[in-house]
Amino acid sequence: MKNRFAGVIATAVVAATAAWWVPVPASGQAAPKAAKSNYKAPRADDGKSANLQGIWIVDAWNTARYGLEAHNAASHIRAGKSYITNPANGMIPYTPAARAQQKANLKNHATADPMSKCFMTGVPRFVYSGFPFQIFQTPKYIILASEYVHMLRYVYMDRKTHYDGIDFWSGDSLGHWEGDTLVVETANNNDMTWLDSSGNHHSDKLVTVERFTRTGADTMQYTATLTDPGAYTAPWTISINLNRNTDQYPQLMEYECHAYAEEDNGTSAGQPTGQ
Repeated sequence: MKNRFAGVIATAVVAATAAWWVPVPASGQAAPKAAKSNYKAPRADDGKSANLQGIWIVDAWNTARYGLEAHNAASHIRAGKSYITNPANGMIPYTPAARAQQKANLKNHATADPMSKCFMTGVPRFVYSGFPFQIFQTPKYIILASEYVHMLRYVYMDRKTHYDGIDFWSGDSLGHWEGDTLVVETANNNDMTWLDSSGNHHSDKLVTVERFTRTGADTMQYTATLTDPGAYTAPWTISINLNRNTDQYPQLMEYECHAYAEEDNGTSAGQPTGQ
């Protein structure tokens, strides 16, 4: 009887473990709708565009950095809901080969995640990596500076076309205003970054369109639509809320990433401590 009971337990554990690797559809989960607000953002120095300056971060309960799809917990991964608003099932519309690659990435995420090696986040992971970022704004450039490994993203507001035949870790970002919403199109991405800790990924054909819209004095809605014929069968969209740092003297702290030292200590180099 004891051996039979042990066998039942072992079978259940194996089944549960196998089920974890299958992406969890967000069944029954209503897709979040775009925020509607009468809030009018303050003006930037040019007196025209919305002022997005400040230090922004996702809230402490946001799990997008661990997985954009609904997912269970694993080593260095907190369980979380889907942040995908389109398609309505909350799943990334991968090609079969790309989904197989995501599953392989997930199995080896502790060592294969580029952030565990202190590599740059890529776009859109820059925004929801768990590290705060600061927006600096001029009519010609908008700069996003991350606390993570001194990363900088330059958004060119006066250039209309992307570079030809070259790629970057953070891509090439061109911006424009649609009312008070900053719209950023990023192309020229390399294929070496992940979208989260769960191994969600893209090819070098990825193009993202991000939208930054202030919804209150200390809140911002962020959406990103990802198009990539090399990995996805259709474009898809995520939606995330950001909060502004309201400290009297807000500042980015200094974060130096040491991959091998942190791996030796059993921690993940690319994740904020305690989150």
